[in-house]
Amino acid sequence: MMNDPKNTVVSQLMMTKVRCVSPDDQLQLAVRIMEEAKITCVIVDLKDPSRGYGILTQKDVIGMLFDDIVDFESTTVEEVMSHPCLALAPQWSLETAVACMRMMGVRRAPVVEAGKLLGLLSFTDVFRHSFGDSAAP
Repeated sequence: MMNDPKNTVVSQLMMTKVRCVSPDDQLQLAVRIMEEAKITCVIVDLKDPSRGYGILTQKDVIGMLFDDIVDFESTTVEEVMSHPCLALAPQWSLETAVACMRMMGVRRAPVVEAGKLLGLLSFTDVFRHSFGDSAAP
């Protein structure tokens, strides 16, 4: 049975337990957080409302693994993170949020209101909501 995603807003699906790191944290710390929490990204709190938030994903880290110029042990999160990153509003319809995410080519985005991080929405959340148990093998 499929749930109707068109009658859903971002705040209904977003994950509220989000891990954050600082832009000047060592990349190794962010990777360790992602690995221990079994998550695919961390939000980077730039601590400046005019700059918004950044995001560091597994894809960002894997991309730099094969770059001989980057020293994994001395690299900071800011050197590898994606910024600026798309931020979603909690009251947006799921349809609007997914359209923006698809247009920007991202699979996950922070949910922000008045400069404050509220959560994270991913395509996995949308998929699980839309298809629920019927998507399980």
